[in-house]
Amino acid sequence: MFSVVSFLITLRETIEAALIVGILLIYVIKIEKKKLRKDIWIGTAAGIIVSIGAAFAFNYLLGGFAQYEEIIEGFSMIFAAILLSWMIVWMRRTGRDMRDKLESRIDQSIRREQRLGIISLAFISVLREGIETVIFLAGIEATGETPLVILWSGLFGIVVAVIIAVMIFLSGKRINMKLFFNVTSIVLLIFAAGMLAHGVHELQELGWFGAENHFFQHVVWDISGVLNDKTSELGLFLRALFGYQDKPTWLELIVYVGYYLMLSTILVLFNKLDKRKKLKSKMIVEETQIPSS
Repeated sequence: MFSVVSFLITLRETIEAALIVGILLIYVIKIEKKKLRKDIWIGTAAGIIVSIGAAFAFNYLLGGFAQYEEIIEGFSMIFAAILLSWMIVWMRRTGRDMRDKLESRIDQSIRREQRLGIISLAFISVLREGIETVIFLAGIEATGETPLVILWSGLFGIVVAVIIAVMIFLSGKRINMKLFFNVTSIVLLIFAAGMLAHGVHELQELGWFGAENHFFQHVVWDISGVLNDKTSELGLFLRALFGYQDKPTWLELIVYVGYYLMLSTILVLFNKLDKRKKLKSKMIVEETQIPSS
C-alpha cells in the first residue's frame, strides 16, 4: 500500500522548507557573509530535531486519550483540514514575496549583529513546516490509513523533495515551481474537503448533530454495493485521498459542498484585494515618476 496524500504533503512541505533554507544560504553568499551559513544550518538542524520530537510527543498524547478516539479523530481531521486550507491560501498570497521578506530579515539581523536572529529565522521556518506536517499526517491517520504506510510514504516524499531541492540549487536550472505548487494545491484542497467531511462524520456518529431521524443524519445515497469505502481497494483509496463515502449523510454533503463554496469565495476576494493592491502600487510609482512642472 502507498499513501499518495502522505507523499504529497511531505513532498510539498519539505520542498517549501528546502527553498527557504536555500534562499537564506544563497543570499548570505551573495552579500559575502559566508560565515553565516553555519548559523543557518544550526537553525535548520534544530528545527528538524524539534519537529521530530513534536511528532513523537503528539502521538504519545493522542495515545493517552484512546477512550476519546472518535472525538480526537474528528477534531484532528477538522483542524488539519482548516490548517491545510489556510496554508495553501497563505502560500498563494505571500509566496511570491517570500524571497524579499527573508532577505530583509537577514539584513536586519546583520545590521543588529544578531546571530541568534539568523538562527531563529531558519529554525522557525523549518519548524513551521515540520509542525504542519505532523498535524496533517495525524489527520491522514484518522481517515483510516495505517501508520506504517503513512510513515514510509511520507519518508519517500521527503527523500524525493530533498533530491529535487539539491538538483535545483546545484544545476541552477529554473523548475516551474509555480506549476508544482498549483497542482499540489488543487490535490491537497480536494483532500482537505474530504478530511473536513470525514471529521464531521466521526462527530456525527457520536450523535453530536441530532438523533438518527434528524435530517442531517439521513443518507443521501447508498452505493456501498457498487463501491464500498471499507472493503473495496478503490473505495479505500478514494476515501483516504478524497474523503469518499459510499453512504454520505446530508450533513457531510453540505459540509463538502460548502467547503468549496467558501474557499472559492475567499480566493476570489483575496484575488481582488491583490489586484487592487498592485494597481495602487502602480499608480504610486507612476505618480512619483511624473516630472514636476
